[in-house]
Amino acid sequence: MRLSRALTVILVTVSILPPKLYADIVITKDDMILNGKILEDKKPAHIIFANYHGTFTIKYKVIKKIYRTETFEEDIEVFRDMGKQINEAEIKKNYLAGEKKLDNLQLKEKKNKPATIRDTDSFILIFDFFCDKNFGNLNSVLPYSAGAAISGEFPVAFLKKYYIYGIDSEMGVYYSAKGDRSVMGLNTSAGPLWQLQATIYDYKINFNISALMGAGWYSVKNDETAKETSAVKWNLAVHAGPVFRFDSAVISTQLRLNYIHDGSAPMKGAGLAIGAGYAF
Repeated sequence: MRLSRALTVILVTVSILPPKLYADIVITKDDMILNGKILEDKKPAHIIFANYHGTFTIKYKVIKKIYRTETFEEDIEVFRDMGKQINEAEIKKNYLAGEKKLDNLQLKEKKNKPATIRDTDSFILIFDFFCDKNFGNLNSVLPYSAGAAISGEFPVAFLKKYYIYGIDSEMGVYYSAKGDRSVMGLNTSAGPLWQLQATIYDYKINFNISALMGAGWYSVKNDETAKETSAVKWNLAVHAGPVFRFDSAVISTQLRLNYIHDGSAPMKGAGLAIGAGYAF
């Protein structure tokens, strides 16, 4: 095959990370020489090329050598070093056509790519509901508790050297009742937040772990005896679970361990919280 018909292919590397443009030369085992860009490298199966004349699939079993260069000028130098006839205008035309195909491919990939979690740190505000199974001395009296909370996650740069992502804070309403007995409280707490990151397919998922300590105003009521007491009690909580971010939207699912201190009958519980929020 004549060389003028062989100068046809332009390569583009397509990946999740921003690709670097390359002009490439491929020599097949029958000594056909192609210059261009690789669209995809499916080693050891095949590579996909594109150029002014179209897009081509070349199996690795027919490839003798691949030169990876950064510009069409370097393609020209490779041809010159091989002692081949050079058509600079066609090499450049194929290269520019390949760049255009690469740009179109990147736009298409970006349009079709699923929304992912943003990589930048940001303040997150979440509103969630929780339900706990109580255990301990009050399990038979008040077996379940529930409530709602507004929480804020604050990334703190200097804490990261201690492997802490930031601060988790929470303001919530707590309620537990059975028959004529009930406990209601308003509390606030804060503590360190650890964050582990993972990627599943194209989605980035943060697994958060936080340990909160605070206090609240709790009212204990017994309708049968018409007795009601109120007091400030300190509380502890541990939350752990995945947080899914889709651009600015946030969905959170957390396992919870809660403890409300009382000298004679502390409240202890474990359960699940589900929430939604916004990343600023």
